[in-house]
Amino acid sequence: MGESKSGGRSRMSSNRSRCRPTLEALEGRLALSTAAPADTLAVLTAFTKAYQSHPGEANYNPALDLNHNHQIAQSDGKLLLRSLPPLSPDVPLRLTVSLTPADTAHYHHPTNSGGVTFARTPTVIGHTTPGALIFTGTGTLDLKLRGPAYVSDARGDFAIKVNLTDGINQFDMLVVDAHGHQLLRAYPILWLGFGRYEAAHPRKT
Repeated sequence: MGESKSGGRSRMSSNRSRCRPTLEALEGRLALSTAAPADTLAVLTAFTKAYQSHPGEANYNPALDLNHNHQIAQSDGKLLLRSLPPLSPDVPLRLTVSLTPADTAHYHHPTNSGGVTFARTPTVIGHTTPGALIFTGTGTLDLKLRGPAYVSDARGDFAIKVNLTDGINQFDMLVVDAHGHQLLRAYPILWLGFGRYEAAHPRKT
């Protein structure tokens, strides 16, 4: 016996429902790809504000949940970068990073591969590909960075305010550009004022 028309319509409707998230994501990416380059930074900035949010939270933006898994994560940022007009050609991804001159300790001090400061909340400044996303975190350098996300401006510059908590603070960055390149960088920061701060603010035991 042939399949009833009502049964066929029901199955087709079910298939469309299952495919809808994929179709909506594709339609959203096609719409983003036709955006003006001037809009790229605005969209990426909106992503950084919604980063790590979930439905029900004030900063959650469903339009930025490109893979429809109910969280705004690194994977959405990478999809977004590929969907938007790039701000630069496909060139090798580079990153320079330092503390601001005002926050850098200007005297003889132990050398390290990062920054040295007396400031408890110094600013890290960097330069990379324009319109790149910078994911941040602390601890082991891997792809599971839990800190905020940032975007480099039209010149490739960015600035990150960090809050130091002990003598040596591990600060890690993952930079991703619109062409699929990514770069991991560890930038330890030595806080010279830690001992003085601890003496003035003893921890409760």
